[in-house]
Amino acid sequence: MTDTAPARPELLSPRDEAHVSYGLCARTLGDLAYSLLAHPADGTEAPPGERVRRALALRECLDTLIAQAGVADREDGATWTEIGAAAGVTRQSAQERWAPHVTAWAAAGRRALPESRGASALEAATVLNVTYARLADDRPVDAFSRTLDAVRFPGAEAAERARRERAVTVRARLAALAATEHRSQDDLHQMARDGAAPADRAAALRHLAELREENAERHAELAGLEPDHADTHHVVAAQARDRASHDREFAALLNPGLTTTAP
Repeated sequence: MTDTAPARPELLSPRDEAHVSYGLCARTLGDLAYSLLAHPADGTEAPPGERVRRALALRECLDTLIAQAGVADREDGATWTEIGAAAGVTRQSAQERWAPHVTAWAAAGRRALPESRGASALEAATVLNVTYARLADDRPVDAFSRTLDAVRFPGAEAAERARRERAVTVRARLAALAATEHRSQDDLHQMARDGAAPADRAAALRHLAELREENAERHAELAGLEPDHADTHHVVAAQARDRASHDREFAALLNPGLTTTAP
């Protein structure tokens, strides 16, 4: 008999993954809240301050749930103005509070479960169905999963998967570009400290401009692959192009006669 590796769990759309992640956070919060009712298993008294400690842990879990709610709302296409209105704050305040969570979510691959878990978001959704249904006899057995795009529109899953896979590739390239840009900037600072020739510094600046132009192109591509985050990608792309333009202008000041592009 030949052993075969288990199939890699399928990723759902980022919207579905965000919904499942939100559902998992809600279940964790619920479980933690119900655990507050229990006394120590051995029947002894709780240590002094134990109830306060556990209640504060519940609040931390709630903060996590709220952050994931912001991520899920953004994946649904909600604007920062709409999210701010729901939270009773301004658009700017909402963006300052939850944009870092959205960025972290994207950097982690926009998936509800780590790949190391070996389970899919759709399997997690099934578990959430059971969790919800067991709370009352009249609750439907598919209350959670039936809202997912993968269940409602199964025919669109292949196209969504292809788009997602391309987005993952582009993000990997962006991460490599960011590291290369950082090294190039460090090299430029070192060249300035060492008194390098203007022509050499100009060439390095032109090379940095090329990296930033590619960064802009990749973010423009992501705007099409991730339409819910298109506004953010367009802003980052514009910023990268501005920096590239400034790099070239500075290079021209350092060495006006340099017309070739650095490798």
